[in-house]
Parts: sequence; structure tokens; C-alpha cells
Amino acid sequence: MDSRKPIVCFGCYDYWNSNPGSPIQITDAMHSAGHKVLWINNIGMNMPKIGKHGFTRRVFLKFKSWLRWLKPHRPGFYVLSPIILPLFGNPAVEKLNEKWLLFQIKLAYLILGLKQPLAFVCMPSFGNVVGKLNHSGMIYYYTDKYDSYRDITARASITARDQLLFETADVVLCASKKITDSLKNKRSNVYYLPHAVDFRAFNSVMESDTLIPEDMADIPEPRIGYFGSLTDSNDLEVIRYSATEDPSLQFVLIGRVLGDYSVISDLPNVHLLGFKPYSEIPLYGKYFNAGIMNWKMTDWIKHCSPVKTKEYLSLGLPVVSCPIDEVKNNYDGIVEIAETGPEFLSAIHKVLQESSSELKQMRIDRMRNESWDMRVQEIFKYYESSKS
Repeated sequence: MDSRKPIVCFGCYDYWNSNPGSPIQITDAMHSAGHKVLWINNIGMNMPKIGKHGFTRRVFLKFKSWLRWLKPHRPGFYVLSPIILPLFGNPAVEKLNEKWLLFQIKLAYLILGLKQPLAFVCMPSFGNVVGKLNHSGMIYYYTDKYDSYRDITARASITARDQLLFETADVVLCASKKITDSLKNKRSNVYYLPHAVDFRAFNSVMESDTLIPEDMADIPEPRIGYFGSLTDSNDLEVIRYSATEDPSLQFVLIGRVLGDYSVISDLPNVHLLGFKPYSEIPLYGKYFNAGIMNWKMTDWIKHCSPVKTKEYLSLGLPVVSCPIDEVKNNYDGIVEIAETGPEFLSAIHKVLQESSSELKQMRIDRMRNESWDMRVQEIFKYYESSKS
């Protein structure tokens, strides 16, 4: 792949206000490989619901991004925050939105001198505009099973956009084997691209002399940790049960609370520490005794591939996870699987009792050769093969 080829990522996050998920990690690695990059902020798949927990903050952060519109993040890496409302389902409104969005993107291309960039698409809501822009090719990346997103308000419209991208992309990449298997018989050039991990960012704290963060210093061990958005997708019952049955366990949850957590927030051994910048998360994780992934087993979660697994393991942490196929199949014998409250509690006790420096090193070594740079090389290999 020509390192001079500019790349436009139609993103599934707001670059300014999100900790970096896999599309951000990938485009950062593309930029490091020498490509000029334009990241286009997520335009959403639904309107945020008025009155829902976190609504005001979401609107405030979106306005902050809009005020930046087109800004450089660093030399050769730019972020566009399209000023648009995520209104789907009404054909007339969708048409107006499409024209306004196209105008903003074309203007950004003109300002940055982007001619026939490669499109790297990570969000189906862009489906109606990508094909109307002058691209040299298109990669469609399924980080998740988009049509299973819980909050889609105009599912038929989003599904149609997803289908259009799926059919017209030069290559389709899937973050989980389950998504890959569901799509590979529907067209050619569908490939499994498992997540990598920023191993250096997470593991380097294990080798450095750092102090425990102040807001965690008074929380005794054992600390059972989680970092990520705290939404209604998280299964709070397994935490409530485990925290109630064993008050010695201290559950440390790091992330913005975007759901109703009243069922656990008053428990004395549950600690909600709020949002932390990505750069600080490894330091908090260093002082966990175990990491958990406690989600409700929706269709979305069943098809997911949590980067969090690899981040926990890069810290050497034992992990207890709900029964996601991607985790069960790739980490059999390394990650404990549980679903109900009693199962989670039993699995937590097991990993704490089995804790050893040898097991810790084994987990770290398993992640040592993972890198986003390698994933970018695979992406370009799949893309070039589709063109030959």
C-alpha cells in the first residue's frame, strides 16, 4: 500500500470525546505508517433520548465538537465534526441531511487537498454518502454487529445503509469470528480481523514505579475492576449479587455512568470512580486484582470482540467474562466464563485463589506480540488482494 495514499475514516466515535476503540487505534497506526488521515466523527444511528441519563452531557460534548468542525489533531491527521442531527426514517429529512453532510465532507476534502482517498468505513449511517464521494476504494469494517445496536430508532433505514456498504465495499473486515461467519457466504472478500491491543501502553505501567491513584488508594484489596462506558448493557445483577454475598470484594468501576446504576451505587463495596482519560486507565488497571466483563447477553454482545480482554491480559490480570464466543474460543483456559451472579462470584473466587506470578506472566506473554501496526498491514494486504 502506497504510504502516500490519504485515508478517510468514517468513524464510529467522536475522536475528541472518546477513549480510543479499535477504529481510532487503526487509523492512528495508519497515520504512523505515513498516511495522511482524515477522521470523520460519528454522526450516530439515533437521536439521543431527552431525559435519558447522560443526555445533557452528550449534547454538550457534541456541541463542543461541532465548534471545532475541521481541526488538526497532529501534523497530517485531521478530524472533521460534521454539523448534523442523526435524524433517520423520514425520507425528506434524510435527503436534506445527506446533501448537507456531502457538502461538509467535500469542503473538507477540498481544504485538505484530498484527491481520491481510500475510504475506511466503520459506521453504517454513512452508507448513503460514501458512494457519492470520489474515493480510490472502500473498506467496510464491522467492529460490531451494527443491526443489533439496541438504540436504533429507524432500524430499516440503518439496515439499508449497512447493506449498501456491505455490497459495494472492495473488502469487508469483521472484528469477531461470529460476525465473519454470518457474512462470508454472502459475498467474496470478507475477512476476519481480530482486535489487537496497545500492549506498550498497558504493560509499561507494570514495569514502572508508579503510585496507586489517589481515588483508589483507600479501597482495600481484592479489587475487582472494570473500565469502559457504564451503560444499560452491563449486567448489574452479577455485581449486586457478588458484592452482597461477599462484602470483602471491592468492585471498582471506571467510566461514565450512562445508565441507571442505582441498584449497586449505594453498596459500600462498589466504587464508581467516573471517566478517566485513556492514558490513565492502565495505571488504575495495574492495581486491580481481577478484571470483569459483565454484559447482558444480547445479540450485539454475542457477536462482539471486546478489546478490553486483551487490555486486561496485557496487565497480567485474571479475567472473568460473560460467555462471548470470541472470548471463549480464543482464551479457553485463560479467561473464566460466567453468566449468573453465583457463577461470577465463584469464578472471581477461583481466579483470586489461583493467582500467581507465573500465570500473570503467561497472560502478559500471550499479548506481547499483538499490535495495531500488524493489523494495518493485514488490512492493506486484504485490500490489495481484492484489487488484483
